[in-house]
Amino acid sequence: MRNVYLVLDTICSVWVCVQTLHVVFWIKTVCMMAITTKVGDKGKTAILFGHMVDKAHPLLDISGTVDELNATLGIARASVHAPGLKQDILSIQRKLFVLGAEVATRKEDFPKLKSSISSEDVSSIEEEIEIHEKYNDIDNWFIPGEVLSSAYLEHARTITRRLERRIWQSEHHNNHANIYLNRLSDYLWLLAQREEYYTRGIEKTSTQREDSSTQQTIF
Repeated sequence: MRNVYLVLDTICSVWVCVQTLHVVFWIKTVCMMAITTKVGDKGKTAILFGHMVDKAHPLLDISGTVDELNATLGIARASVHAPGLKQDILSIQRKLFVLGAEVATRKEDFPKLKSSISSEDVSSIEEEIEIHEKYNDIDNWFIPGEVLSSAYLEHARTITRRLERRIWQSEHHNNHANIYLNRLSDYLWLLAQREEYYTRGIEKTSTQREDSSTQQTIF
């Protein structure tokens, strides 16, 4: 009788394992399928609050540019060396997620958003620009490329300018976002200079220029 119980216990254990594997396989299948909906196979895609638009719609160009900017800032954040700069870039990326939601929302749905770029955000970035003004030195205006991490920030700056142009061409309804992007390109330029100064070991308080053989300026 004892052997019978052992056999039954073994059978039950195997059955539980098999069922568990089935559940795990089902969960993995669902998770893997979630990213591929096939909704866009015919040139349509969904924006926030359930609206479908053509993939060639200008709104998606703007939304994609926000995504491109955020990804480029991610590369910059992973690369920079200046103390505190990673956190400063991360703060920008978080604001870009807010902006990304904005530009993927129709005008009539805008009040449904939990947050949007505000006048406080504009004031905050203007304060950061003022703090970083010391890096606005025309005598050491670096050509991008001497420091890779700084060059990524310069690249992000140019994407910001393109995004700003795209938004002005659209019917975007939050002027604070337009102003924020105008400030952001200035801010990114200053952050790139800050990274250059730190990585290349240049004392910002010094008025002595680099040797002409190594100096990388636009002049």
